[in-house]
Formats: sequence, structure tokens, C-alpha cells
Amino acid sequence: MKKLINGLFFVIFIALIIILTYFNIGLNSMITISAVLIIIYFFLLFEFKGIDSKKLAVISTMAAMGGVFRIPFAGVPNVQPTTFIVAVSGYTLGSVEGFIVGVLSAFISNFFLGHGPWTLWQMLGWGLCGVFFGVLRKLISNYNIVIFTIFCGLWGFIYGIILDMWFVVGFIRPLTINAVLLGVASSLVFDSMHAIGNIIFSILFSNKFVKILDRFIKRFEVEYID
Repeated sequence: MKKLINGLFFVIFIALIIILTYFNIGLNSMITISAVLIIIYFFLLFEFKGIDSKKLAVISTMAAMGGVFRIPFAGVPNVQPTTFIVAVSGYTLGSVEGFIVGVLSAFISNFFLGHGPWTLWQMLGWGLCGVFFGVLRKLISNYNIVIFTIFCGLWGFIYGIILDMWFVVGFIRPLTINAVLLGVASSLVFDSMHAIGNIIFSILFSNKFVKILDRFIKRFEVEYID
């Protein structure tokens, strides 16, 4: 089923690029449609993955935490535990599950902080964060707080660049390399605060979160031996 979904979305993506290019649709529309397709793609993977109810409860809990715990930090620019929670979710639950936690965290929190065109890009940014840490777990199976914390910090900047690209492509004309660099540089202070916040949350809580989630998951995993 995964191969079928991959093939289907590849064909759809190429077809859309050709159609949008032919009709001279703007770059902003192309990027927006691509973001929507990525989100739909991971939701389909999640749907056909056959998640059991116990793991689904964990995913829902982490998504709710990621969304709700962002709200008290709204007064501190770019400092919030959502990125850290999504990172832990992707690392312990898997890439697809981490993506779902990231998407839902942004969607839930913006009911309180305000929805807008930025919501899609926050969903994508945090979703990809979950995917990254799911891949990281496959590369580094044994949890290492130093490596985990470093990547949490880096994702403060990566997430910021994703949001910057939406703003640059959507609102800055003419679109040049200098415009892109200035757009990224203009948010460097806020991205740095995001990164520092991620590092602090990781140092304080990542070890406990990873151990608790790993232990909980092992409790309801069943391995059949012939």
C-alpha cells in the first residue's frame, strides 16, 4: 500500500507542476499546493498504517500537549515546548506518527492563538520535524541526549526557514537570492530564541520523555515468534 501511495502522489505532483507551469500559476501557489500534498500524503500513510488504539491514544496525548503547552508561552517570542514535544514524539513513535503530532499541535494551538495562512506552514514545519526525528531514531537507536539536544536546537532554525520561505515567496517582490537571504536574516534573532528554548527543554525533559514513552510503547507491543 505504501508503494501505491508513493507512486500515486509522485504522478499527481508531477502532473500539478506541469499544469501550473503551463497556466503560468505563481510560485507561491505551487509551493502552497506542494505543502498541502505533503500533509495529505502523510495522513494517508498514517491511515493505512493500521495504528492500534493504545498507540493512537499516545499520539493524541502528545498532539494535545504540543498544542496546549504552546499557549502559555505565547508572550515569549518563539520560545515554546511544541518543537521539543514533536521531536520526542517522532523519535519514540516513528516518523509518520511524529508528523501527525506536529500537524495536530499547530492546528490545535492556533484555535487559541489564531488561524491564518501561516497555519499550513506551521503544520508542515512541525510535521517535518517529527519526520526528521523518526529518521534520527533509525540512525541512532540508542538515545543520546547530546545529539538529540543539538538537533533540537538546529530545528529552531530549520523551522524558522520554512516559515521564512512562505513569507518571502508570498510577499516579497522581486524574488531574488538577496531577498531570500534578507528574509531569513530578518528572523535570525527569533529563530535563535526558538533554538535556545528547544535546547533548554531538551536538557531538562528529553531523557524522561524518551524513557517514559519507550517504556509505554513496549508495554503494548506484541512480538510473535515462530
